[in-house]
Amino acid sequence: MSLLFYGALFLVPLIGGFVALLSPLPLVRELALGRPAFAAWGWVLVVLVGAAFLAPSSWLTLAVTGYLLVAVWPTVSVEVWQRRPWSTGRWLAILTLGAWAVASSVAAAFLGPERVAEELPQLMVRWMLGHQQTAKLWGLGESELLQAVAGMLGYLTPFLVAIYVMGVGLLLWSKLPLLGFAQGRESFLAYVSEEWLPLGFVVGGLGWVFAPGAWGWLAANLLACVLALYFVHGTAIILAYLGPRWGSSRWVRMAVVVLGIQVPIAFIYAGLGLLDSFVRLRPSSDNEGSSS
Repeated sequence: MSLLFYGALFLVPLIGGFVALLSPLPLVRELALGRPAFAAWGWVLVVLVGAAFLAPSSWLTLAVTGYLLVAVWPTVSVEVWQRRPWSTGRWLAILTLGAWAVASSVAAAFLGPERVAEELPQLMVRWMLGHQQTAKLWGLGESELLQAVAGMLGYLTPFLVAIYVMGVGLLLWSKLPLLGFAQGRESFLAYVSEEWLPLGFVVGGLGWVFAPGAWGWLAANLLACVLALYFVHGTAIILAYLGPRWGSSRWVRMAVVVLGIQVPIAFIYAGLGLLDSFVRLRPSSDNEGSSS
């Protein structure tokens, strides 16, 4: 079932991206039943890796890596979380930054560490130019705009992979109590970022500004991932001020997120999360669940 959910990412246009978010749920359910999750995903991984060896293809290798990141890695992280006194913020940071590290490593391995920062944008531009009908659905009909956006998306490929895995984690977090896990039972309104996350912000920011070549690319993607994690924190602060009645509403949460993903406002959300790590911003009754 996990493999079917993940396969929708490639087989079902647009909607498949949302269906694939459910990929780890059948595996995590095995954990909830007291069974080893490896028994559920191990054979799938063996089949996929075997297929990649029998029919060598970069696309098949990337698909195997994707399954590891989208289905297996979230499951393993929950399994470890059961044994560790992590806060939700720490778990989500480990999940997200782990995906960033793997995506960056795979990209560097395929394209070469010295060329990855230049090759990824060019690959994305070529792909977009070959799929202009898809690009027009996103409002990227003009060639110059298309190439600029495609180049930026290509440069931020590890970040895009990481935030997709973060989305998988956020959905999984909401389902853990329903599956009987003790983890993830705190309200989203009380969400607090990992306490060491400011270090990632400093390293990513300085590296992006000063580091050359691939190191600058790596740092830029790290900074973007850290800002995304702080975006989640900032969203929780805003919902906390709306109070339990409004902040717990699914539609209100959706509206707050849709408003927040507009680029200028997204930085405000992330800034709130970063500032709350040093100066208490949220209402005192919701300021619980600090990172352990």
